[in-house]
Amino acid sequence: MLSERSKHGWSIDELTSDLHQRRVTADFSSVFRALARLEKEGAVERVELDDGKARYEAAGDHHEHIRCESCGSVTAVPCGLVGEVLPAVQRRTGYEISSHRLVLSGRCPACAKAGTA
Repeated sequence: MLSERSKHGWSIDELTSDLHQRRVTADFSSVFRALARLEKEGAVERVELDDGKARYEAAGDHHEHIRCESCGSVTAVPCGLVGEVLPAVQRRTGYEISSHRLVLSGRCPACAKAGTA
């Protein structure tokens, strides 16, 4: 089921809803505990997109995100774009970068076309 979700992560509410649609009895707490265990085992990673809702993604499929400030839609940004600047950041700061998370924000094409603020 997790592999069928979008590349933008799964919230606990979305996973619980998916389970109910498949006639699987699970409450929010059960799904939370299952995700916490999967995160501890390294199967999923927690992703924060600055909207107050934690999401989880399959581990090893790292990419950045851009979130629409109007409608809340989320789109994956190919990791290669951000990865290309990491060597320059290391050179300029002296840091050895071990990981990174970046969330871009703006308006999605539909909201921009509609003039939604």
